[in-house]
Amino acid sequence: MLFSTIDFNDKPIFFEIKSGENFSEVLIKLKKQGLVENILPLKIYARLTKKGTKIQAGEYLLEGVTNLSLIIDRFITGEVFLHPFTIIEGLTASELEQDLRASVIFADKDVDLNLNLNIDWDQLSADSFVFASKANIEGLFLPETYLFPRSTPIAMVLQDAHNSLLKALNEEWNNRADNLPLYSPYEGLILASIIEKETAVADERTRIASVFIKRLKLNMRLQTDPTVIYGLGSKFDGNLTRSNLRLDTPYNTYTRKGLPPSPIALPGRDSIRAAFNPSDEEYIYFVATGDEDGRHKFSKDIDEHNLAVKEYLDKIKFKEGKEK
Repeated sequence: MLFSTIDFNDKPIFFEIKSGENFSEVLIKLKKQGLVENILPLKIYARLTKKGTKIQAGEYLLEGVTNLSLIIDRFITGEVFLHPFTIIEGLTASELEQDLRASVIFADKDVDLNLNLNIDWDQLSADSFVFASKANIEGLFLPETYLFPRSTPIAMVLQDAHNSLLKALNEEWNNRADNLPLYSPYEGLILASIIEKETAVADERTRIASVFIKRLKLNMRLQTDPTVIYGLGSKFDGNLTRSNLRLDTPYNTYTRKGLPPSPIALPGRDSIRAAFNPSDEEYIYFVATGDEDGRHKFSKDIDEHNLAVKEYLDKIKFKEGKEK
């Protein structure tokens, strides 16, 4: 019985051992699944080997060709199935939290995450940045695909993503270019979040970083729409207006110089790297081309930029005219 072949190739199954379940209860569930006919010999086997007291709760994927002995060994080693969960670049912390709470994988969905996270503010600040609010967890989780067992607490997911962010941020900070107007890893993270929201085109990230670095050095306003939108919060209806650009908030980079007080989204590793290693170019303006590839046109002076803006607006008007 223990070593009889069981073939799951045609139909893999998930088998869950709940916390507190004993070996007899597990055997009954195996019998209901049609994997065991007589549970008495297995009870005797478990008593003699003392394996029955060593099983671990969790969700197990039973697949391929195996046998009961190997399955029980997996229950003992706790070789549970790990579900992939992807944190997407450019999400806000609030949107990430919504995704986590909507997932069937995770537990503790009613917990106050701000009270259950261990954020390493000291490593982020490098002792040189005063935080507007240490309660703001925006941008503090690294977008990538993680693997978790079912019923992992949401706070643990975010803690892992935060620790990954710290590792990536520290590596990029230690390998940053010289003479950057960035005085802490956190300031680089803020800039990286802006880069993330400005472009989805991989080869543009370092160029956009160069524009913002140049503007910071020249004491120019960054004048980036994504920060304004973030500052508007729920007031933003999808249409960025002139009055929106004039409305002063801590995140309005049209009315205020320097970086906003926090990241505005979750930047990916490439955007973080771009913030600390911008390209060496003289551009101080950029605007969308209006093409479907999502690219931008970069300019070195205001006249060239104004022409690029006109070309963009003409393309938009032409497209709108064709749709009518």
